[in-house]
Amino acid sequence: MHRTLTTTLLAAMLVMGLATAAAALGPLYVQDFSDDADGWNDSDDGWYGTVTHNPGTGTATFEGDEVSAPFSPFDGYRATWTGGWVAEIDVYLNPAWDAGEGFDYSVAANGTDGDHQRDFIFHVAKDTTGKLLVAGSNNTNFSVREDLENLNHWEITQAGWYTLQHVFRDHNGTLAVDLNLLDSNGTPLFTETRNTPADTIPDVVGGNRYGWFTVIDVDGGIEVDNHELFAADPENADDCKNGGWDGFGFRNQGQCIKFVNTGKDSR
Repeated sequence: MHRTLTTTLLAAMLVMGLATAAAALGPLYVQDFSDDADGWNDSDDGWYGTVTHNPGTGTATFEGDEVSAPFSPFDGYRATWTGGWVAEIDVYLNPAWDAGEGFDYSVAANGTDGDHQRDFIFHVAKDTTGKLLVAGSNNTNFSVREDLENLNHWEITQAGWYTLQHVFRDHNGTLAVDLNLLDSNGTPLFTETRNTPADTIPDVVGGNRYGWFTVIDVDGGIEVDNHELFAADPENADDCKNGGWDGFGFRNQGQCIKFVNTGKDSR
């Protein structure tokens, strides 16, 4: 289902030091599941799990298998830091899930060398407390965690749509990532911020890598919607040169410079 820019996306822009205009974050990738579930790989693509498009609701149902669960490269990996970026996906969460059910969802950063840099993972689990909890870390063991009560966490008490938002930003020259849980109105409920001093900007950290449900263990799977990736827009023509245009989601340098000069967005 298509949705408009959320108030929390605007708030993320402020955290990233961007202007409050919506144009300060440009869309790189949008899959709203209105027509299909393209962009997500499952066992039919030689990956893991199952993706089922739900045309009646404009959503998709994701299921895991004994190895892992669906994976998306967004619109491709990026090795250039362009001033910060935001990834979002909506997931229907239900505290009535059985004990032990849940999932892990990671969005990873790429390095400037084109290799994987680091994962930033939401953990969602009906754990040993009997509560549906949400937490975050940098690691997954490909099974549902049942110790989330020992981490910074949030309890889901009402079934409904929630947004898992990753905000990748520059914190004093190093990468900081805010894992934000938002309700269906875009109200922030919970934040786990991860920062590793070795992840320096812009020499080590590049752009986005993937979105990946490393594990889904919920009877019947989970319903998802609105998988999106946004990045800071170029501020001047120099930002578009030397391959910088690719990090902003343009097809070539000319398109990028045209956007800077005219505001016409052809992405």
